[in-house]
Amino acid sequence: MNTRITILFLISLINFGFGQNRKERDYGYYESLNLGIGYNYSFGDHNERDFHLLDIGINKASYGGLHGGGFQYGIGTEIGLNTEKFIIGPKIGGVMNLMGIAIGTELVTYTDFDNWTLRFVPFIGIGGEKGRLTINPHIILTNKKFRPINEGLLNFTYNLNLKRKKIEKTAPNKV
Repeated sequence: MNTRITILFLISLINFGFGQNRKERDYGYYESLNLGIGYNYSFGDHNERDFHLLDIGINKASYGGLHGGGFQYGIGTEIGLNTEKFIIGPKIGGVMNLMGIAIGTELVTYTDFDNWTLRFVPFIGIGGEKGRLTINPHIILTNKKFRPINEGLLNFTYNLNLKRKKIEKTAPNKV
């Protein structure tokens, strides 16, 4: 029951920040520096319970155009909220988005300061420059016995703009 409520809550947050509040659509190109704040719901069958993690990071994004596509890359960390020991997961990653589809990957190192594991995390979901909702399966690269969290995440991330600038794009010269 809690899983369903969590998933419905995250899906309902998608509309927050994605809506158009202008009369005309802006087709301009932008670059921005963002503070990404998110929530990870860790599920799977290895552990007997599900875990909750805080996701925080900084990223640089480039986006815009007719179909609202773009990409972003950055660094961050995941912090276990209900894990047995204090778990932190520094990470680096990137995501591309086009017309509401987000595809990306991260490399995460989880540690409890006694042990560690390296994980490759591809993900797919919905989103854009303001945020995303993705499913993140984990591929364990090292130390498969250390499992501080489960092997899959449901992630919701929202980007707060720290610095944003419009890029002037010119049309190519016709011959």
